[in-house]
Amino acid sequence: MGRIAYFDIAAFIILSILLFSLLFRKMNRGRINTTYIALLLCLLIATFADALSTAHLTSITDSDLRNRYRMGISTVYFVFRILAGPIYIIFIGHMSGTWHRTKRHASFLAAFTLPYLLCFGLLIYNLGSKAIFHYTPEGAYVRGPLMVIFYIVGIYYMVISLVYLFQSRSILDKEKLFTLFMIFPLTGAAMIVQYFQPDYLLEMFAYAIVAMLINAIILRPEETIDPITGARSYRSFTMDMQKYYRSEVPADIIFVRIKNSTALLSILGNEKHQKMQREVAVILRNTDTRKSHGLFHEVYYLYNGLYAILIDGKTRKEFADTEAQRIFDIMKTPLHSSHLDLDMDASVCIVRTPTDIDNWDDLIAFANSFHYNVPDDKVVILSEIAPEKQFQMKNNIDEIISNGIINHSFVMYYQPIYDVKEQRFTCAEALIRLFDENNGMVSPGVFIPSAEKSGAIHQIGEFVVQDVCEFIARQDMEELGLRYVEINLSAVQCMRNNIATKVNNVLKNCRIEPQYINFEITETASDFVHDTVKTNVLAMHSFGLEFALDDYGTGYSNLQRMMDFPFKLIKLDKSFVDEWEDPTMRMVIRDTIHMLKDIGKEIVVEGVETEEEATWFAEQNCDYIQGFYYARPMPEQEFLDFLHEHNHTR
Repeated sequence: MGRIAYFDIAAFIILSILLFSLLFRKMNRGRINTTYIALLLCLLIATFADALSTAHLTSITDSDLRNRYRMGISTVYFVFRILAGPIYIIFIGHMSGTWHRTKRHASFLAAFTLPYLLCFGLLIYNLGSKAIFHYTPEGAYVRGPLMVIFYIVGIYYMVISLVYLFQSRSILDKEKLFTLFMIFPLTGAAMIVQYFQPDYLLEMFAYAIVAMLINAIILRPEETIDPITGARSYRSFTMDMQKYYRSEVPADIIFVRIKNSTALLSILGNEKHQKMQREVAVILRNTDTRKSHGLFHEVYYLYNGLYAILIDGKTRKEFADTEAQRIFDIMKTPLHSSHLDLDMDASVCIVRTPTDIDNWDDLIAFANSFHYNVPDDKVVILSEIAPEKQFQMKNNIDEIISNGIINHSFVMYYQPIYDVKEQRFTCAEALIRLFDENNGMVSPGVFIPSAEKSGAIHQIGEFVVQDVCEFIARQDMEELGLRYVEINLSAVQCMRNNIATKVNNVLKNCRIEPQYINFEITETASDFVHDTVKTNVLAMHSFGLEFALDDYGTGYSNLQRMMDFPFKLIKLDKSFVDEWEDPTMRMVIRDTIHMLKDIGKEIVVEGVETEEEATWFAEQNCDYIQGFYYARPMPEQEFLDFLHEHNHTR
């Protein structure tokens, strides 16, 4: 029986479709994508050669020539088949963000490259010796005594891949880890079958299945590419930056904000505005390739005129400085688009991570507001202005708060909350933001404690309740798919004797039903002068307002004190999400959720940032999930657009 190429043909079709789809969608940038494409090309060539080696070649009458042809084609197959192992290891390294450190070790590089070089040398030697494989005059494929070396090398690279995956388990989420692991059982089984049944060419088909899983589960083109600009998406940026922070890889990020993007939208209309956004993305990508040699350079479109350029490599600082200046100069000249010369009001800032900003949450907060902080007439490097601005801001925080109240500089942002059962966004948390003329966005973590000390929190709290109620009064909540909006009450606010009366008056003046408001108070607030807080909460509850216990797990979590209050919702603190992968903590979290459900509470999980986290907490019967995985806090109009898009309310 001759060698059967049907599996090779199927593998070739799968690999060709995958490669074409990536190139068609222009997913040929970035280290992960380029390494994956290299892997596809390697497998494609090996598969094509493997299939050709089975051809009958009836047109070649000279049997010796036929065998030399088959020997050459089979040698090409082995060259690229063995090469797939090292490329896969590099792919794992780029997925985990650790390749830049791993490749520096000479011992690893030697262990990484020498087995392949050995196989390559043996293949050249085999052309004359036929010690690895050869073909009989009748065209039958015969293994030689040295063929076992190739199986040993294949197993060797599989072991290295497995060890590398194990070392990266704390960086990669479990879905990616599982997908990358699938190469071992699939190709291992194919190798065993093909070893004992050489006529069944299964190996390349197994690799094709692995490549298809990687494309569908890890790369996810539909989620990682922004459909309007063609740049990498906001989701891709969050995943990449979290990987950089976890692996402690230094990088430079150039943030570019087109501050008049909304005004340009009203002038151009949606179609031409999208064309302009694509053209800006092209400008940001079209760097000097000579200067960027050896660097990783990726462009992301985040939202509402905000772009990010991620750069890493040995000369990243020099390149980032030059690139930022190039972008700034271009943005200061009119952009010719749709037969119009458009003036773009842009701010450009360089952030060196993790030295300038040491955590992901603060990076996103900075990206949202940096254009308020930096001058318009030059490129700014955050490290050069941050210490002075932070000192001035903290030293003058009371004055900043006072000016914010007088100048109406406080604004409300809304973070959608995902309803697990209904699989849509049915509520949101209202979050206050302060934008100071001189300091940009002032973190709530800075101004809230100061406002509580000075007493300004009462004015801020009244503004929040009034503004949110007015927002609700302007909307058709049922049309938006919203049941209620959550509002935070601080410990100081909860102690005020007339708070229930004031809230009730706002509800009446705005003519909204109490069911649309859900107040959040923290565990520390419920403990702070317990009787006074309890009296005020019960008073507000009596005219229809619901309450949630916020940040559950950060205080003493006394069950009796919790039962004293009419809490409908319990919001699990982000610390639960941060520790859920620890086996012991996972048991604690699971038991906590079951206990809260048993006493009739609805549960919201805060701080969810990955699909794996969202899936696990949903499986634990949590009711709602809140976090960057689903949505970040956003201004009012952007929040409404988000609901229309994701709840399909238009």
